[in-house]
Amino acid sequence: MWWRRLIAIGLIVAYIAGQGQWAWRAVSRGAHGRDYATYHYALKAAVDGQDPYNTRDLSRRAKDEGERRAVHPYFYPPPFLWGVLWAAPMGLHDAYKVWFFINQALLVGTLWVLRRWTGVGWLSLGAIAVTLSPIGDSVKMGQANQLVLLLMCVGLWRTSGLWLSAAAMAKMSPALLLAWWGTRHQWRPVLFAVLGAVGLSVLTLPLVGFDQQINFYQNILPGFSDGDYHGLKIPVTLPGNHSIPDVYNQIWPGPTKHRLSGTGQRLSALTSLALLVGLCVVGRTRRDAIGDACLAGAFTVLLVITPAYTYEHHFAFLLLPAVAVVAAVQGQRLPRWGVPLAVASYFFVAWPLNSLRWA
Repeated sequence: MWWRRLIAIGLIVAYIAGQGQWAWRAVSRGAHGRDYATYHYALKAAVDGQDPYNTRDLSRRAKDEGERRAVHPYFYPPPFLWGVLWAAPMGLHDAYKVWFFINQALLVGTLWVLRRWTGVGWLSLGAIAVTLSPIGDSVKMGQANQLVLLLMCVGLWRTSGLWLSAAAMAKMSPALLLAWWGTRHQWRPVLFAVLGAVGLSVLTLPLVGFDQQINFYQNILPGFSDGDYHGLKIPVTLPGNHSIPDVYNQIWPGPTKHRLSGTGQRLSALTSLALLVGLCVVGRTRRDAIGDACLAGAFTVLLVITPAYTYEHHFAFLLLPAVAVVAAVQGQRLPRWGVPLAVASYFFVAWPLNSLRWA
């Protein structure tokens, strides 16, 4: 109908004039590349045969190019570098702007997958894209969340271990979803996810050597549990940190602003394990597409809030549970009291970071 098309056009204009324009202005003026700079210089180091996990070398490269004095540590799995290989011949600022447009295409792809999976209409999807401010924040920061979310959504929609392995080898947290498949005895996708992870790691050897890959899994990855993200200098105590570990850290502070206390680590692990086991128990029952999307949304919330750091841009992953809740409401799956609760929850997830700071 004509009015639906008119609303759809209005939503597209609203996205471009709102989140899109705001993020693009920040990207086009942000010569230092924000978080994207870490991926960029890690790739440059790998292409030159150097260690992408050597933070001093990454910072030296940025300084030598006159772009910035230092970059954050690179602590992503080695195969992630394939996702930014296109930027190898480019300078930081140009690649940062190209990454902006790639993220827009990835967002459209994610919405299309969620449309096919849940049946939620384009108008509802567009309304979420316009109002979920962490999407724009993620794009502005040059983060890889949209890439990981698209790979994860395809893997969950198609029950494909290969797609999920690609998501987990870009950012480790989607590997948590293998527990869900395991409780359903869906061993085929679990096996393909493991084989996919091994295959991607082997394919990455020309970029990241065997010793460097072992270093990531032996030394860098275990540090995530206590907040030591390979020497990341951003404090766990940052007000914009929404993670469960930070809640415990506020009650039982760690030895430094960058490390969790022993009590905080143990309680965080127990809480995460209890929530994971609870979701796995619920997830043992087979459901239709909307039911599975809702469970996938619950697992997504879990993988977002259980690491030591959950910043605003990580909430871009909540696009999946937001769409799943809309599908549940449209399918009359929620009790009446659940609808206003969902709306209120979405409001506090979707509002801009500046509103949180003001509050």
